Amino acid sequence: MDMISNLSDDLLLKILSQLPTKDVVETMFLSKRWKFLWMMVPKLDYDDSVYEYFDDERVEYRVFREYVDRFLVLYKSPVLETLKFNLGCWLSTTDDMSTWIRFAIARRVRELEIYRSFDADDYSFELPRCLYTFEKLVVLKLYKSITLDVPREVCLSSLKVLHILSVHYKDKNSLRRLLSGCPVLEELVIDKSEGDYPPSLYVIMNSLERLSILNEFHDTDIFDLGHLCSSENMPELVEANVKLVCESPEKLMRSLTSVKRLSLCLYGSMLQHHIEFYQLIRLELCGCGPKWWNLLTWMLQSSPKLQFLKLNKCGEICICSIAPPIKRSWGQPSSVPDCLQFHLSTFEWKYYNGRREEKKVVAYILKNARQLKTAIFSTKDSYLQEKQSQKKLKELVSLPRASSSCQLLVDLKKRKI
Repeated sequence: MDMISNLSDDLLLKILSQLPTKDVVETMFLSKRWKFLWMMVPKLDYDDSVYEYFDDERVEYRVFREYVDRFLVLYKSPVLETLKFNLGCWLSTTDDMSTWIRFAIARRVRELEIYRSFDADDYSFELPRCLYTFEKLVVLKLYKSITLDVPREVCLSSLKVLHILSVHYKDKNSLRRLLSGCPVLEELVIDKSEGDYPPSLYVIMNSLERLSILNEFHDTDIFDLGHLCSSENMPELVEANVKLVCESPEKLMRSLTSVKRLSLCLYGSMLQHHIEFYQLIRLELCGCGPKWWNLLTWMLQSSPKLQFLKLNKCGEICICSIAPPIKRSWGQPSSVPDCLQFHLSTFEWKYYNGRREEKKVVAYILKNARQLKTAIFSTKDSYLQEKQSQKKLKELVSLPRASSSCQLLVDLKKRKI
């Protein structure tokens, strides 16, 4: 008998849980030992994107639906740990999903994830009302073409992780009702809705530890979301990831004062506001937005205990695509921020362009960061510009450093110079 078959059922089930469900089912043909084991796997992962919807989409989707239905009928485990759907076909319906979710609730599912590979209002489906009062659910992740028709009564008393991206809201209060029924929520990931009702976060989330507010739009229109994206009373919040077009971000920023780690891509001025981030030790700031350099100055002044500073681009979902140069002259802080004098140990700048004002920013930080241990710079220029980029990076070597122990690393290969 092979070695793997000698393993305990519990260990085999853990191994099978890492496989797509379609592969798990095929193990029943291995031997008598495996014949019924697949029926007890605690994690189910259905992916209809593996089907090719070309000739007759309705026939192909019916095959997938019948496959899921048959599997769930034969499923024997009393507790379902995770149920995940990756739906590529537009034919998925409210009735189908309601049937599958009700089955999961009957098996006390802890994690439910539903992803759709396209976004279309005409083919959006709703979730069953019983899901909003299922008290055993711990993780809920929803992505694209799912309509949230949230009832007045919501009781998700065990929900700790909630991701809702590119979904549609039935009315302007749907999100507020949903969040108000999650008393122990620790992680929230949300984006600006593309529907008629942008999200409103005016709820108390005392238990929240990690918050991500994203903007999935690829245009650069300015939307005033300051009054919509404020979340008050979050004393446990330690990590926030904000990528947002926001003309009046003051309320949002004031709600983040307890964070220790912050990733920030923000459209909107904060210079006129005084807010202190006394717990912040790690900051990643997007260098793509307009007047990002002013936001950098403001954050340095507002974060007295900052230890790690990274200037970056947000990636493919960034609301801005090209890093604008610093206009006019960079306005350095009126006095040296406490974080530079006493705490900053790591400074990293990805996609550094070496423009004159950018070099001033680097010079100021190196000159005043007394505790700096590592400064890392990299660029992403084309091959034809590589030599010029290397020259710009090497110019940094001559800049004075307040910290005698500071190591300067350049290029993507992190070479010391």
